[in-house]
Amino acid sequence: MVALLVGLRWRQLRHQLGRNPWMIVTLILTGLIALGFLAALSAGLVALRFAAPDAAVTALVLTGAVIVLGWWIGSILVSADDSLAPERFALLPVTARSLLPGLTVAAATTIGGIGTTTALVLMLLGWSVSLPALLVAVITIPLAVATCVLGARVVSGLLGRWLARRSTRDLVVTLGVLLAASSGLLLNLGIGALTTVTDVGGAFGTVADVVAWTPVGAVFGVPAAIAGGDLLAAGLRLLIAVATVAALWLLAQRLLAARLVAPIQSSGGGRVRSGGVLDRMLPANPVGAVAARSLRYYRRDPRQLVNIVMMLLLPAIFVGIAVMNGLQDEAIGFGPAVTLIPAINALLAGSIVQMSIAYDNDAVALHVITGVRGTADRAGRLLGFGLLAVPVTAVLCVATCLLAGRLDLLPASLGAALGLTAIAAGSGAWVGGFLPGRAPAPEANPFGRGSAGGVQSLLAMMIMSPITLILGAPALGFAIAAIWNPVLGWVSLVLGLAIGALALWGGAVLGGRLLDRRWPEVLAEVSSES
Repeated sequence: MVALLVGLRWRQLRHQLGRNPWMIVTLILTGLIALGFLAALSAGLVALRFAAPDAAVTALVLTGAVIVLGWWIGSILVSADDSLAPERFALLPVTARSLLPGLTVAAATTIGGIGTTTALVLMLLGWSVSLPALLVAVITIPLAVATCVLGARVVSGLLGRWLARRSTRDLVVTLGVLLAASSGLLLNLGIGALTTVTDVGGAFGTVADVVAWTPVGAVFGVPAAIAGGDLLAAGLRLLIAVATVAALWLLAQRLLAARLVAPIQSSGGGRVRSGGVLDRMLPANPVGAVAARSLRYYRRDPRQLVNIVMMLLLPAIFVGIAVMNGLQDEAIGFGPAVTLIPAINALLAGSIVQMSIAYDNDAVALHVITGVRGTADRAGRLLGFGLLAVPVTAVLCVATCLLAGRLDLLPASLGAALGLTAIAAGSGAWVGGFLPGRAPAPEANPFGRGSAGGVQSLLAMMIMSPITLILGAPALGFAIAAIWNPVLGWVSLVLGLAIGALALWGGAVLGGRLLDRRWPEVLAEVSSES
């Protein structure tokens, strides 16, 4: 059974790679990033090993606990994307006792599992501060891998029915994206808190000592105690680590048995209500219909709802980071450069419009079947996005000008923000015609394959960013100059609106022509399950 499930997992991956060349590119890039992290881990451990052996032991315990927590918390995000989910075996004559060993080994031999095992092996560089600790660390590597894999299965099993509800999935994706977006601000807060601690090394050592007695860090606390010469603590921590794996195994087996006889089924959203007022506001033609559907998606689809929320949150995060890094003018409050921060939303605008078809998945077939022209599709999506983006951008510009105490810079702020956002949206409408991106299918895990658009969106960003900066340079340049001469802000506003309007028209026309030629290919790309 173990060999069968491991082979099945790898055959599925090979099949997906064979059907989707973009996934191969994604896998290569992800592997390079992982190798970079492993190289950084190795360099850091070697440096600590010779420069500060005691600090190396502390770092190893904390790093190991972070790896375990990463598996446990990450299981919430990827459990719905599991190709070997228990529900797939519900109709087969198999038991949880026979399945669990195979599922555990299959999870440990995935790309993530192999990467984790590699990281644990590299951590032996740090454990070499003590030969007995090194030997014990080698022995406890399988125990650490089992803690990661079994803990992930238990967490996903306990929360499986809760995550099967549409409202819960929407909440998870929203909170997850918001936390990820706020990571820079949280990091600044953490660094600021550390600067107030007189003995940083002692603080980390205390935390590591506590973590080493918990289920997430006990397996790493064993060699740490051996390195410190405390055999009693090592024995007790080993007992905790073994008991943790045993308890996780029994609980995972029980949860697996329950899901084999009572499979979890995902529930959809609620009742779709009429949008009569919205429909009357928009033109009664294909452009208006596409715009109305886009607006409904922005409200009901958590992936797209987060995009709109991010347009409010991202500038606020940049303002917070600027203040925390001491970029605040003590004499006048917020510096006038804060008024240009809303222009950062141009980065989001391009990606949102570029990936709009990918979010539709196979529902975009409706456009192909009914003969919707590509220009109408592009214009409708731009109109729907604009009805939300323009008010949000205007509010942000007014807010930042009030914070800076410079309402005279409002024209400059609007010129830079609206101009760059319109140019980015127009370039996204064009690039989306040949690089539509990848997105998880409806009802799939929002953090699964394609949650960030894949390699296509990375390439699209590389194309859209220079276009936005070059075409938006006049509006942005006059907006910056307006800080010293506010009259130039009106020049920025005029240029931003004019160039932005041309970019929107060009994106709709050029992107529409591409779609007219590539509708079948685009449909195949965005609806592929591989």
